[in-house]
Amino acid sequence: MVEVNAQIVRTVRKFLKTLGEQGIKVETAYIFGSYAAGKENQWSDIDVAVISSDISDDRLSERIRLARVSYGIDRRLEPVPFRPEAFVDEDPLAWEIKRKGLRIAV
Repeated sequence: MVEVNAQIVRTVRKFLKTLGEQGIKVETAYIFGSYAAGKENQWSDIDVAVISSDISDDRLSERIRLARVSYGIDRRLEPVPFRPEAFVDEDPLAWEIKRKGLRIAV
């Protein structure tokens, strides 16, 4: 696994902490995509899977809600919400995130 830039990890942790302060208790989080693969460039976003029971089943609304929080921290953040029961290997995106992503301690 590639080592992710420490500043990126700090940014993601700040985002997760802010979510907690706003009533979204994050159970698990992963950095995935180009940063996890070590293939980021100056235009890369920071893909973050956010797994929480405080997220509804309406993924579009939840993406918007998480994006509003993330924009105040770093506009490169691209949060992807999951409920714990939906973050399963049968979901191709969840499987890929678990396999190639960097789990962030919460």
